[in-house]
Parts: sequence; C-alpha cells; structure tokens
Amino acid sequence: MELARLHAGAGQSLRQVWIKLAEIASQALRVERVGCWILVDDGRALRCRYLSQQSDHQLFQGAVLRRQDFPTYFAAMSEHRAIVAEDALRSSLTSELHDAYLQPLGITSMLDAPIYFEGRVVGVVCHEHIGEPRTWSEAECAFAGAVADNIARLYGEHERRHAETVLAAYQRHLMELSRMEAVGRMAAGIAHDFRGIIGAALGFAELIRRVPELPPQADKHAQRIIEALERGRKLTQQVMSFGKDDPVSPRVLDPAVVVTNLAKMLTALLGRDVQLDLRLEQGTSRIFMDQTQLERALLNLVLNARDAMPNGGELTVELADTQVDDDEGDRTTFVTIKISDTGCGMDADTRGNATRPFFTTKGENGTGLGLAIVDQIVTRAGGHVAIDSEPGRGTTVRMFLPRIAASA
Repeated sequence: MELARLHAGAGQSLRQVWIKLAEIASQALRVERVGCWILVDDGRALRCRYLSQQSDHQLFQGAVLRRQDFPTYFAAMSEHRAIVAEDALRSSLTSELHDAYLQPLGITSMLDAPIYFEGRVVGVVCHEHIGEPRTWSEAECAFAGAVADNIARLYGEHERRHAETVLAAYQRHLMELSRMEAVGRMAAGIAHDFRGIIGAALGFAELIRRVPELPPQADKHAQRIIEALERGRKLTQQVMSFGKDDPVSPRVLDPAVVVTNLAKMLTALLGRDVQLDLRLEQGTSRIFMDQTQLERALLNLVLNARDAMPNGGELTVELADTQVDDDEGDRTTFVTIKISDTGCGMDADTRGNATRPFFTTKGENGTGLGLAIVDQIVTRAGGHVAIDSEPGRGTTVRMFLPRIAASA
C-alpha cells in the first residue's frame, strides 16, 4: 500500500510526508479537506497539526478545539473506531460543530478516525467532504482507519527523532499558562470574597455623599474613596476572569470583519489626541476562535497603547497573512494582527515580564492583567504573542493566530 511506504526523514520533513499522505487520502475518499489533529493539554484540547485543502493546495496549522466547547465530539473519539457522519450537520456525533465549523466551511459529511499510539488515543484524522451529503462505504471506513494507523506510525517516528517540535513548544507554554492560571484561581477565590467587601464599602461611601449639608472637603474625600474602590472592583473582576477556564463559543471568523466592526469603539476609546490607522489586507485568511475573546484581546492592547501615549500619538492596527519560520525549518502562515503605537516604549526587563500576571508599571492605575489575558486568549486559540519595544520608540504587539481556512 502506498501509505505504508511513506516515511519522514531521508530528506523529507514530516510536513512533506503529510502533504503526500493527505493527497492520497483525498483522492481515495474524494474529499476536499484532510486534517490531522493531535491531543494537547492533557487531552483537554485538539490542536491542528496539519490540515490540507486539495482544491487550492493550501495547508492550515495550529487551530485549537477544546473539549469543554465540544464534549460530544471528544467523547466520540474515545468510544468509536470511526466517527461516521454522513449528514454531519445533523449527526449526533458532529452536530455540535454545525454553527462553529461545519456550516461556515460548507462541510456536509465527515469520516474521522482516532489515532492510536501505544494503546491510547493521541489525536484524530478528519476527512471533510464539501458538497451534497454522502454515504461512506465499509471499505472507505477501513481506509480511514488505515490512514490513522499510518499517521500514528509517522508520528512515533518523528517524535523519536525530534523531541523539540512546534507541538512540544506549544505544550510547554500551555503548562506555563496552567501554572499561572492556578495562581489566578487561588487569587480569584480571594477576589470573590473581597468583591463583597468592596461593594459594602462603596455603598457606605455613597451614603456619606448624601449626608445633608456635607462639607465640600468631605464630599471630595468620599468621591476619592469611591474612585479607589471602583478600581479595586475592576481589579477583582479581572482577577476572577483570569482564574477561570469557562467554555467559550469558538467559530470560524473573518478577522477583518471583527476589526472593522470594532473601529468606532476603538476610536472612542483612544480619544481626540490619538489617531487610529487601520491597514487591513484584502483576502486575509479565516481563523477559529471565540469572537468575544478576540475583541477582548484587541481592546486590551488598544487600551495599553493609549495609556503609553498620554500626550497623544498614532495607533496602527494591521491585519495580514504572514509567513513565519517554525522550529522544524518549515514556513507556516499565520493571520497576524499587529498593534503599533508611538508611545514611551519598554525596556528589556519590562518587555520580558509584560505577559506575567500582575506585573505592571502603571502603579495603582494598572492591574497587570491586560497583556496576561491577551497571552491567555491567543495561546488557547493555538497562537502566540510577540512584543517588540524600545524606550522612546513605541511598542508593537503581534498576535499570531492559526488559519483554519482561506478568505471567504
């Protein structure tokens, strides 16, 4: 069988072998998209290792599906040797993917097979059909299992040769993020109780301001108490949010639409002294993540940039597909959202600590969670954050987000 003759090494990278394997599978099963997804984060998520689209020979990498968002599909991987969905939009095994993934991409039928390695499920190979729903024969189901078995073999060969892979680097960052979130969860428990205390104090401060014939100086002090307590309430809310790992609603998104729809709000947040410049490249690829989370990350970065320009300046938001060299010597295309300001910039020490929770240079005006939350959001979506800054030369923050499909 041609599948069995495929091997990584001898001048061929895992990526090159995968492209050949996907081509064979696509032709044999007459499907448009073939994807290999690997379990990460102790089985709590699937990360797209490679997803090949045959009609335009595009390769997508890095998107993440989390168990808490799609529990039925994850359960099916453990319970079925093949996930056979002839009408994927209605099948009990895959229908929870309807709005988020299937319908936006035009996928009507799926034939997926779990990937077993050393007796355990380590991922899944997905065969995605676009067009009228179709039936899958027993021979096709058996072939899908053979594809999964060969991926397991290639995966084992590659991992033995290359301990330092893109996947391993992502796993390390997830572990680091999990440790930070553990601290966040502990802090969130304290913040939950503290929020009640802040609420009571705010109520009493408001009552002070309502005292008849209150001296102006006392009213001024009461107002300052209220302002301080409001900052405390904002901080406790952010701490509680950082410590949670709640289900979200990821779906296929056009990032250009998200940024465009936010433009008016961003302009209002920046005020008169900061000029907003949007540079959105036509035909930017689509991504897979929660829209609210993406908007939250953008707002956090814009607010940070505004605070770095107290005397005004220019904020540029750029969106484009960007090729990046990975640790395996291949070039991977990401959707890149770049936020650049003309503010005060950061020194090397500040830059190195910028994404650590509770690290801030703003004193009582900062929470130290803005960039930490951005890093959390982007990492969970399968991407990464890069910061470029020097004192007096402004700051550029890039969010590298995995593509899930070409532009609509």
